Amino acid sequence: NKTDIRNEVTFMKSEWNKLDNAAKIFPAAQSKKDTQVFRFSCELYKTVNKDLLQKATEDTLEEFDIFKSILRRGLFWYYLEESDIKPIVREEYKIPCSLIYQRNNHKLLFEVTYYRNRINLEVFHVLTDGTGAMNFLKTLVSNYLALAENTADSGVDYDASSTQKSDDSFSKYYSGKISSKQENNPVAYKIVGRKYPDDKLKVINGMVDVKKVLEESHKYNSTLTAFLSAVLVKSIIDEMPVRSKGKKPITILIPVNLRNFFPSVSARNFFCLTYIQYDIKKHGEDFETMVDVINTQLKSKLKAEKLLGTIDTYSAVEHNVITRIVPLVVKDFFLRIAYRMSGRAVTATFSNIGIVKMPENMNKFIKCFDVYISTDKLQLCSCSFDGKLTLGFTSQFISSDIEMRFFRELTSRGIDVELTSNIHDDERND
Repeated sequence: NKTDIRNEVTFMKSEWNKLDNAAKIFPAAQSKKDTQVFRFSCELYKTVNKDLLQKATEDTLEEFDIFKSILRRGLFWYYLEESDIKPIVREEYKIPCSLIYQRNNHKLLFEVTYYRNRINLEVFHVLTDGTGAMNFLKTLVSNYLALAENTADSGVDYDASSTQKSDDSFSKYYSGKISSKQENNPVAYKIVGRKYPDDKLKVINGMVDVKKVLEESHKYNSTLTAFLSAVLVKSIIDEMPVRSKGKKPITILIPVNLRNFFPSVSARNFFCLTYIQYDIKKHGEDFETMVDVINTQLKSKLKAEKLLGTIDTYSAVEHNVITRIVPLVVKDFFLRIAYRMSGRAVTATFSNIGIVKMPENMNKFIKCFDVYISTDKLQLCSCSFDGKLTLGFTSQFISSDIEMRFFRELTSRGIDVELTSNIHDDERND
């Protein structure tokens, strides 16, 4: 009938995108315990004006078409469908990294909130990765400051067309070759302990001088990522029960921004994961050895040819003919199992977003940027801006012993730490 024909025409006119390769697991993997949501924040020196932030959010959305999407379920795959839903800026009203996507509630896959002088961007990982989210937040802050502080004509340097921002870079670099060598990741040491009720996510943030951390890293001929990974490993070892030492390796999962190795300006997911393992039984507990082992592993794994093999491995399942015809409900079931099994090979995660750069005339209005990610384990995220490095821990564990060990290790090396947290004094155990 005519109504059905009109509906079909409307559907055909709507823009849609298949999920990129990395995004396919997130709808199946998300849960109340691990929402697959991350929060990127910018702290200003002045209180946020809600109305101006609303206007800035709408303006920013016009520059990132992929962020206009809602998540739909097809027979065989999820897909992103363009929506005309208007984002509504709200004062912060829930704990960080709460669920965004709910199956029967079609809404945008990101939220913008504020609290006092802080602007928050929360994103469901199916939409983008850390780099894409940070580019959105930088543009949002730039648009906001243009309205609030008259800093017009000095926008963020993100030279990419709308089509380029929506590109699936995994498909672009997939060669079709299947590597015969698959990385074997053994079962890792698992951090255990009592957790907060209602899946509450604890956030502990430390701010340090990035130059001092770099100076300390260079003492060990190490990168900043390797040095901080070693501090994290040492902190876990120091809090590990004696009976557990040497039985299983400590494995730090490190997301890798593939844009650093392959040209891409996509605002979607374009990252892979690398596993850094430290075996106490084999290497001992000397910190210098920890840094050396981790630094060596990172140098070995972070090479374009190896990462290209990882892209091929990730993409092979998607391009498999049999996999394509398996119904989505079956795919979800097995993806959920695969995600849980892969979690057995991880002790903690460290994500280094890197240096955040804004137009110079805006720096005086911005105190810092920071980032947090949902997790049912222990997660550390870092980024630096204008000489300040923020180190954000998230976990659901009541104990903060590992986090405090981490920051004490830095202060013992002459690195001052400014700490903040969303946990009240009566909720702490240390």
